[in-house]
Amino acid sequence: MEMREYEIVDTNADNIGGCGFCGYKAGSNLGHRRKTDWLKQRYAEGLRFKVLRSQEFGDIGMIEYAHGNQAWRPVEAKGYFVIHCLMVNSKHKGKGLGTLLLGSCLRDAKKSKCRGVAVVTSSDSLMARSDFFIKAGFIPVDSSPPYELLVKKLEKTAPNPRFIVQRERALKRYKKGLTILAADQCPYVPKCAEEIAQAARALGLKPRVVRIRSAKASRELPTPYGVFSIIHDGKLIVERPVSATRFKNIMSNRGTLAGCPRSVRSAQEGPWTQ
Repeated sequence: MEMREYEIVDTNADNIGGCGFCGYKAGSNLGHRRKTDWLKQRYAEGLRFKVLRSQEFGDIGMIEYAHGNQAWRPVEAKGYFVIHCLMVNSKHKGKGLGTLLLGSCLRDAKKSKCRGVAVVTSSDSLMARSDFFIKAGFIPVDSSPPYELLVKKLEKTAPNPRFIVQRERALKRYKKGLTILAADQCPYVPKCAEEIAQAARALGLKPRVVRIRSAKASRELPTPYGVFSIIHDGKLIVERPVSATRFKNIMSNRGTLAGCPRSVRSAQEGPWTQ
């Protein structure tokens, strides 16, 4: 494979509207439109969103990262870049394209004189897995199963990033009813939140959808995923996007809606991987 077949496009408010990402073509659905608007607001905060473009296949991958104080993940990572997402279409897996995207981020970190680069990983399908980053020299520094926080330091004496999830504090805010906390950072979230709200109403519930509109608010969510969760009567029942069917099953398993599983994750596989 010749790397000149691929181009990394550094997006901005002017060109992002024409880019495809996360399996969606430009402007193709609600998630893409919401994500595009979200990005336009974040560029001024220093967020970087790069699209991997193939001469033959179009936009087939992306990487997104932000300064630690503007990260949409509940981590303390002052002086670091924090990677939100790194994805390559699974049809193009095994070509070194994820490494190509990661290398661009690491170069930016060096130019910006960052302490290093951090990333939240997970075994589920909506976040990159840890093995890819470990092969690239990252090491785990904190965990909150199934999530791990990994880092590659550029400044050896820098303090380790860490998770700052304050679950109980977050849950106390939503003691009654069903609350869906959703940020437009992930293009899968808007449709997911809408479908779950419809399913909840069909079950006789009155869901409240709270849109997370700032990095600070994102870091206050009760899960390391950082941009989506569902709370029912003060209990965390979903910690990442799931289907409406999965949501109905969760509520059914709660029986009288009094009990709550410790953790719920979808086994659905998406078309993207690192």
